[in-house]
Amino acid sequence: MTAIAGKLAFYRPFVPLFGTIFLCLLGVGAALATLPFYVLDELDGNRVDVGVVIAAIAVSAVIARPIAGRFGDRHGYKTVMLAGAAICAIASAAYLIAGNVPVLVAVRVLHGIGEGAVYTAGAAWLVALCPPERRGRVVGLYGIHMWLGITLGALLGTVAQRTGGYPTVWLSSVLLALVGAGLVASRQRPEQPASKGRAGFIPGSAVLPGIALSTAALGYAVLAAFVALHLTDRGITNGIAAFNAFGVTYVGVRLFVGGLPDKLGPGRVAIWSALVEAVGLLLVAVAPNLIVAVAGGLVIGAGLSLLFPALALLVINRTDAAHQGAALGAFTSFWDIGLAAGGPLAGIVASVAGYPAAFYTMLGAALVSAGISAINSLPRRRLVDQGVPG
Repeated sequence: MTAIAGKLAFYRPFVPLFGTIFLCLLGVGAALATLPFYVLDELDGNRVDVGVVIAAIAVSAVIARPIAGRFGDRHGYKTVMLAGAAICAIASAAYLIAGNVPVLVAVRVLHGIGEGAVYTAGAAWLVALCPPERRGRVVGLYGIHMWLGITLGALLGTVAQRTGGYPTVWLSSVLLALVGAGLVASRQRPEQPASKGRAGFIPGSAVLPGIALSTAALGYAVLAAFVALHLTDRGITNGIAAFNAFGVTYVGVRLFVGGLPDKLGPGRVAIWSALVEAVGLLLVAVAPNLIVAVAGGLVIGAGLSLLFPALALLVINRTDAAHQGAALGAFTSFWDIGLAAGGPLAGIVASVAGYPAAFYTMLGAALVSAGISAINSLPRRRLVDQGVPG
């Protein structure tokens, strides 16, 4: 009982930050599930409009994350996270008055700015609070709360829309974001080192880990977009089960062995995670039946689960404490870039050479990710501009 109490005490300072990202992302997930129908049924939009509306939040988040990180480093992570939660609430309310597609796209851009600020400032805040030997674990748990927020938010949005219509979805999202803002406001401002100069828009410590993350994200993109079509083409029904299996191990691995990057070293875990992802993509590519495809989805989830926290830990360890917000913001944007590029790239390959070729291509990208992680893990001389060991 004493050991359990000690563990709970360790995580207690992080709970408000976990709660805020979860609540704000519930609103993001609710919008993601309902906006396609809103665009088509209420705004008389078309499928292209749906794509633009859905993508707008990701595009703005890519740009907002590094900027939010820089602001957090200079003006305080609490200030930026609180502002991000407030922006999420304002954007959710703005859905109520978005009477055409251009206005709705502007609202989505605003929502992406809020989400990017909440995530980036919260991640940097956690790093500031957490002892170095537990950072990989805590960053991984933060990501789980983000993942669960989007997933459960989609369910919440669907239920809210069916029971009370679209205004119920938006008002629920406003309330959730305001509660998240309240959690942030309840926390004391963290101690942050004084900023030493200005970090670049993309700090050097984030580049190689970011590229490794982006190339690995291509595998998730092809799984999400094409696994059902790939299996249907082979006469296999219920192919979406392979994607659902991904989520099971993605969450489960982080929960039960999320401390491996701290214990084994982030570079080693990043290499093996990318290789595991490659094995999963191979299983899906050659799958003769649903069982093999589901096994592939499980393996991909297991690989990508620890890849993000492992690479993030590399970034954290190689960045001066005064610039960690900027570095984490830039690093996280690489994941969004991989997702944005992965779907169209996989579609082009599938159109030219078939669905299996799309999975083989992303398998190659996962191997590239492993190679970059291996290079990035090589010993380095002390980085003068960052002030920490490489």
